[in-house]
Amino acid sequence: MNTDGEGKKRKKAVKIVLMLLLMVMVFILGGLAGHFLVSGRETGFIGGVELNTETDQSVGGQSEKPHQGVTIPGAAVLIIPADETEVIVNFFNPEENDGLYYLTFELKVEIDGSYRSLYTSALVEPGKRIKKISLSSPLKKGEYNAVIHIQPYRMDGLTPTNNADIVAHLTAE
Repeated sequence: MNTDGEGKKRKKAVKIVLMLLLMVMVFILGGLAGHFLVSGRETGFIGGVELNTETDQSVGGQSEKPHQGVTIPGAAVLIIPADETEVIVNFFNPEENDGLYYLTFELKVEIDGSYRSLYTSALVEPGKRIKKISLSSPLKKGEYNAVIHIQPYRMDGLTPTNNADIVAHLTAE
């Protein structure tokens, strides 16, 4: 039969193990993560996805590097200033896409139950970044659901390929 003292020790040991596991997970995720620098603050950036484009045909046949996917960056959190249209972001086309894909970025934010596009970029070359954007309208202070729609285009004809919607949490402060 357990005494109260043994039960408290067991609960304390479980809490310590859970805290250690949480610390290990944070350490691992931190090692895998890059960073967005938005409005002078670092915000979470978690990896990306690779879209398989093996079966996609470019204009005139296969791309120069068949069987290679496009690398897409992905954001978890964006923090921007409230009530302003000029905001700092870090949208980029990874160098791994060199010779293969341009990317475009579209920022959509959920307002009153539907998503509105607040920004759409021009083509971004591999290794290039968009650091500052102009929103079509400012956001009031608050928390928003957001989607960053990323559309790759083959460099040999500007043919759109598979695309990605990166779900993000946006804070306007």
